[in-house]
Amino acid sequence: MRVLFKIVPLTKRPPKPTALPASLVLSRFFSITVRPNRNTVGLMAVLAAMWYAGAGQSNGAAYLLCFSLGSLAAVSAIHTWANLRGLNLEPGAIRAVFAGEELAVPLRVLAEPGRRIAGLHLSGPGRHSSALMDEVTANAPCEAVLRVDALRRGCFEGMEVRASSLYPLGFFSAQRKFTISQRYFIYPKPGGNLPLPVARNPTREAQVGARIEGDDFAGVRDWQIGESMRHVDWKAVARGQRLLVKQWRGGSGDLLILDWESLPQFTVEQRLSQLARWTILAERGGANYGLRLPDQVIEPSRGEAHFHLCLRALASFDAGAGRRKDLAG
Repeated sequence: MRVLFKIVPLTKRPPKPTALPASLVLSRFFSITVRPNRNTVGLMAVLAAMWYAGAGQSNGAAYLLCFSLGSLAAVSAIHTWANLRGLNLEPGAIRAVFAGEELAVPLRVLAEPGRRIAGLHLSGPGRHSSALMDEVTANAPCEAVLRVDALRRGCFEGMEVRASSLYPLGFFSAQRKFTISQRYFIYPKPGGNLPLPVARNPTREAQVGARIEGDDFAGVRDWQIGESMRHVDWKAVARGQRLLVKQWRGGSGDLLILDWESLPQFTVEQRLSQLARWTILAERGGANYGLRLPDQVIEPSRGEAHFHLCLRALASFDAGAGRRKDLAG
């Protein structure tokens, strides 16, 4: 009788861990900086006093206390550095705002498995954008929102966020910088007091400015030389007011063109502010409106997507192109 034996290992050897690239290890190591702070100055003063007491009076206890406190401070610097290891930030969507408002930057703060981060302070651009967290672990991530002042309009590709901590004793400060790689817009601040331009209807150009059944009254504006006198508000003239033209909007075929060239008396930023205000008014009024800039033309439409498309075009407008266009004209 033949017996076959097969040796089966009880346990498999775990695969060897894959070593991280040296460049990645060094980048993680040097991404955290540890610096002294004002608490360090007080610590040095105390250590100097203890050293003087030990040397001047041959006091061994003073020496012992001085070296013990100095060693404890040196060890705390290592723990301060290690506290920010394993920290990750996941940014949420940054919604566009107008210049002069606050930009909300949502962040999800995570810690790698097995790591515990204590006493975390996050800060963004500006002095008032900060958030504090007592403890962050892998099982208990934290949510934070940084409020950043939107000082100027534009299209921005990223934002720097700094994470810092004084843990555990506060003698040293650890800092780590993160870059949020996300595009966000800051729209021009709405300004100006000019009324909306006259809406036109391609299918009935002869009736521009006239009231059509179902249209809404949109206010009045100053009469301009060369315009027809049919739409002048004669009742206002009879009351002693200047020549004013009635405006109506809401017709299904009315097209409102917000034109850069209609504001030659303003600077570049003033034009953008006025166009932003017109965009808001046109969207609120339900009109079909388009935007005409020196370097871009947006066809008339309406709705939230079209509204933000126009404002993004204003936010990312190149001021140099506008000045070159004015000089060429």
